Amino acid sequence: MRILIVGGGIAGLTLAAKLRQQGRTPVVIEKAHEYTDIGYGIGLYPLGSCVLHGLGVYDDLVDCGLEVQRYEIADHTGEILQSLDMSVLTNEIGPMYMLSRTALIDLLRKACGDLPIRMGTTVSKVEQTGETVHTTFSDGTQGEFDVVVSCDGIHSDMRKQVFGAGEKFDSEWTCWTWWGSGDLFPPELVREYWGRGWFFGGYPAPDRRMYCAGLPTKVVGDQHAPDDVVRGALTTHLAELTGNDQAVAQALDEAPKLFAWPMYDVRMEHWTQGRVVLCGDSGMAFLPTAGVGASNAMRSAAALADELSRADAQLVPLALELYEKRCYKIVKANQNDSRTAGRMMFVDSAALGWGRDQLLKHVSASAFIGSIIKSMKEPF
Repeated sequence: MRILIVGGGIAGLTLAAKLRQQGRTPVVIEKAHEYTDIGYGIGLYPLGSCVLHGLGVYDDLVDCGLEVQRYEIADHTGEILQSLDMSVLTNEIGPMYMLSRTALIDLLRKACGDLPIRMGTTVSKVEQTGETVHTTFSDGTQGEFDVVVSCDGIHSDMRKQVFGAGEKFDSEWTCWTWWGSGDLFPPELVREYWGRGWFFGGYPAPDRRMYCAGLPTKVVGDQHAPDDVVRGALTTHLAELTGNDQAVAQALDEAPKLFAWPMYDVRMEHWTQGRVVLCGDSGMAFLPTAGVGASNAMRSAAALADELSRADAQLVPLALELYEKRCYKIVKANQNDSRTAGRMMFVDSAALGWGRDQLLKHVSASAFIGSIIKSMKEPF
C-alpha cells in the first residue's frame, strides 16, 4: 500500500511508527526544514501514552518526562481554590506525564527507527482519480498514493485543499508561553491561576517549567502585538497576583521572548474525503485547556494504523470509514471538554469570575475531568 503522511509532528510520527511495525514504509513529509528545540510543554494522559507501550518506548517517556502529582487552581489573589491529588487519575487509569513537545517528538522519531522523513517539503497540489491520489510536492516532484493522511496540524494546508476551512471556535483570548526556571514552584505540581480578565499557569517538565499567561486578545490589539506591549499589559492585569505571589512575579520578570498562542480550535464534520483522511489537529484541533490534544492525536493515529493493517489498497475507503467511526465521537467529546474548561478559565467579567470561584470552592476538580477519565475507559 502506498501511503503518504503529510506532517511529521505528533500524529504523523505516531502513525509512521505504527505503520513501520507492520512492515510498511510510508512516505513522510514535514514542512519544517529541521526539528529544533522550540515549542511548548505537553501533558500526556494514558489516553495517548498507552500507544507508547506498543511502540516500545514507554520507558523512554518515564525517563524524559515528569509525573504530575498535584494539580491546583488558584484565584486572582493567589488563594488556592482546588488542590487535587493526581492519584485520582493514577489509581484508575495510570499516570499523567509532562514533557516538552521536543522531547516527545524525539521519542517518536526513535520509534520510527530509520524511516526517512523528507524535511522542508509540503504538498502544493492534490488530485484524486479513481483509486489513486496524485500529489505534487513543493520541490516539484510528484507522487501517486493509495491513501494520503493529513497530519499537518491546526493550520493544515491539506485540509484546506481537500475539505475546506471547517468550524472554528474562538475564545478571543491569546496566551503567551515561555520556558523558565523550574524551581519557582514545587516540582511535579501544575498550578493555574484563574483570574478575572487574565490567566496564568505553570507546568513542570524535567529541569524547567513552562509558563503561560493569557489575556483577551483585544487588550493588546491582536495576537501579533510586540513583546513590550504584551509585557506591559500582563504587568498591569496581574498586579494584584504578583504583589501576593513572588514566584509568579519572578516568572514574569525572567521571561525571555514570548510565544503567542491564540486560543481557538478547529473541528471538521468528517475526516475522510475519498482516499484523503485527517488525523490529529488537522481534523480536530484542541484548546490546551484540558491537556488532551496530544493524547487524542496519538490514540487516533494508532487507531488509523490498526484499521489500515487490515486493508489492502482496494479496501482503503472502508478502513478510513471504520477509523472515523472508532475515533470521532470520543475525540469530539474531549474537544468539548476542552472548550468547557476554556469558558471557565477565560472569564472577563469580575462578577462571572466571582461566581466561578465560589463554584470551585465547592465542586471537586476531579468532577471537571470526570468525562476525560471516562473516555479513557472507552474502546477506541
